[in-house]
Amino acid sequence: LNQMEHKNEKLDLFCSALKEYVSGEEFGDVDQEKYEEMFEHVPYKNRQWAGDAILDTLFEAAGEKMTDDGDKEILEKLKGLVKTYEHEAKDPASSVQETLFFPSEDNVQTLCEYIMTAKRNLRICVFTLTNNDIARAVLNRHNEGVKVQMISDDECAKAKGSDIEYLASKGIDIRTDNSERNHMHNKFCIIDNDVLLTGSFNWTVQAGKGNQENILITDQPFYIHEYKEEFKRLWAEFSDNEVEVDQHRSRGKKRYSRKKAKWNNHN
Repeated sequence: LNQMEHKNEKLDLFCSALKEYVSGEEFGDVDQEKYEEMFEHVPYKNRQWAGDAILDTLFEAAGEKMTDDGDKEILEKLKGLVKTYEHEAKDPASSVQETLFFPSEDNVQTLCEYIMTAKRNLRICVFTLTNNDIARAVLNRHNEGVKVQMISDDECAKAKGSDIEYLASKGIDIRTDNSERNHMHNKFCIIDNDVLLTGSFNWTVQAGKGNQENILITDQPFYIHEYKEEFKRLWAEFSDNEVEVDQHRSRGKKRYSRKKAKWNNHN
């Protein structure tokens, strides 16, 4: 009984916070990304009774907002909020689980296809990008209104054949490290806070055609959360290192310091 009371207390606290958040805004103005982040902390999210309590909270909050003139708009927005919860409360067993091995040009195209599924946001953290097919997929998402944020290595960004400055010139937000000796050597991508891609694969022509590389793809919430937090940490750390764009050229331009340790071409 005490354990159940503890569960109810935790759930009640979450529901109170949820109701306060959605009630403090017009339903049409609720920030979808913040709303999704709340569900990373929901207790017992995969239990039916918890889901019912949360849905009751949302409907209660909506009911308190109802007016004759605004009923339809509020209900329409509520459908979106409920849909988000149903997605976040899915069975913890992974429904997206795939491995890609390289060299394989087919798997490069598979990577591009995953990138093209992004509908809301795309967080990319890669050592380097020289593969034009991948760059085109990223640019396509940006042009379709997807929020794209990208982190890369400062020296690789200016290397011959790099697509980083070009993407920056097209309006994509890109930041780099600025270390004299060390590298931003991560290789991962988060799609819509739903799917994580990570592994040894550099986003280069050589990695797709010649190198022995791998990518692991998963939708398991724990790993997505951990990588998203690391991306946020790096994004904040590199806030002063945005790739600058020269408006008089077709490609971006950034001022870089030279690293003492050069990156190897086989990377």
